[in-house]
Amino acid sequence: MSRILKLSGNTWWVKSDAGWQELNLENAYNNEFIEDLNSCSRHAPFSDYINELYLYYFVRSKELEQVVGEVDESSYSCKARLADKSLLFNIRKKIGFKVGLLQSVFFYLQALIAFSASIFLSVFVSVILPFILLIKCRSRYSSPKNSLRSRKNVFFVRSKSGYSRAKRFIEESSNCILFVDDFSKINVPGESIYVVLWSSSFLRIYLRTLRYLFRDLSLFYKDASALLGSWVALSVFWDYWKRIPQKVLYEACFEEVLQLSSKKSELFSGEKEDRFAMLQTRCCYRSGHRLNCLPHGLEYGFRFPGGLCGSAFYCFSRRAKEFLESIYSSNKFLYSEDVVNRMLGIGMDYRRSTIDRVCFFTEPRDQGVNFEIINQLVAENIKFSVKLHPLENQEIYKDRYPNIDMISDLEDALSSSFCLSRKSTVLIEASQRGSQAIAILINQKDRFYVEHLFPSLSSEKIAKAYNFNDLTRALAINNDG
Repeated sequence: MSRILKLSGNTWWVKSDAGWQELNLENAYNNEFIEDLNSCSRHAPFSDYINELYLYYFVRSKELEQVVGEVDESSYSCKARLADKSLLFNIRKKIGFKVGLLQSVFFYLQALIAFSASIFLSVFVSVILPFILLIKCRSRYSSPKNSLRSRKNVFFVRSKSGYSRAKRFIEESSNCILFVDDFSKINVPGESIYVVLWSSSFLRIYLRTLRYLFRDLSLFYKDASALLGSWVALSVFWDYWKRIPQKVLYEACFEEVLQLSSKKSELFSGEKEDRFAMLQTRCCYRSGHRLNCLPHGLEYGFRFPGGLCGSAFYCFSRRAKEFLESIYSSNKFLYSEDVVNRMLGIGMDYRRSTIDRVCFFTEPRDQGVNFEIINQLVAENIKFSVKLHPLENQEIYKDRYPNIDMISDLEDALSSSFCLSRKSTVLIEASQRGSQAIAILINQKDRFYVEHLFPSLSSEKIAKAYNFNDLTRALAINNDG
């Protein structure tokens, strides 16, 4: 029977003798695959978006290249994401699939329409967004001009995980200020970075935002076309028509904060390798400020074209520090167990005692693997709770597993005596807090990530379960109880 690949919505499906199944890309990951990625990461970046384009599109295309060549047919639904359709179309042409004239014309027309609409929407949003945030920040206005010069530490946070990494440093500092990107609605205490709009600098920031917009549109296309090809690059614009306006406004406000800050101030960021990490690093280098990165997530074991955030990057393990130093040929990577413990909140007053409980922490990617693990835990009659990743839809899990206990609070979940996950920072957090951390590695892709791509997860403190027999043995003490 022929193998058929189909893209439906955001999910790839493959049909074989066993029927339709969600596409499993785990066999794509091997040492040759990573060597290929590292060789391609030498592309000289033009924009702050290079790492995102590399991670979310280029790596994805390399994964699919290994699959598309093994299928006889491939297609996609109307609801499929445009960028994914473009990647599939491009790969099919690259490996020699016959592509009809009408299909080619339709693809090129779709890409041009998406590009044109994206440019128009990006300009429109950039024109009105500063005014929207100006009104929003009016009730919170407090001039940072006088207070910033005397601040010893300045923190920048854009997510709850970023805030959790910086929280203990903020609480221990007697002379600091925290700027949050409340555009993301993260609901953490701090000063909105957009409060600088409500000042005499508004016009300067506004004009700077528009100038950066047209700069980024041009540089984004250069990076995307170099990595993905010209026509795929046009399609990818559709994913960024809101992201580019937000980023350029944030950059203009960030630069204003730097101008108001003392060169002696220590700056801290919770970003890692995304477009905001790149702009912060670039702006701080230009202004002469020292930027310390307290990464909100694990360090990847392959090289990003744009590098990583900050002039100093604190790693979660000594092995990660040494690994990153070797692939980036840089001495900016640091490791301190005290800093790691503070990033993880260990030793804070609110730390809870360990609860005799098994908790499985899900991941937003490859959701089918989460379901497989939960199904097997249920089949093994293991009593457990689930802590969903913030990016996942709780209703999906409630519909599938109405009787499973869901934990909403991360601190509560981390207090479990057994913390299970596939490849997540929570494994490090749990092991550092004295819980038994177990990486469930039933999936080849997860296994490869833990053993080769996330050097911090190779710690001996984290148990590895390569099948459910390993897992039940690791949980035997808990089950007996």
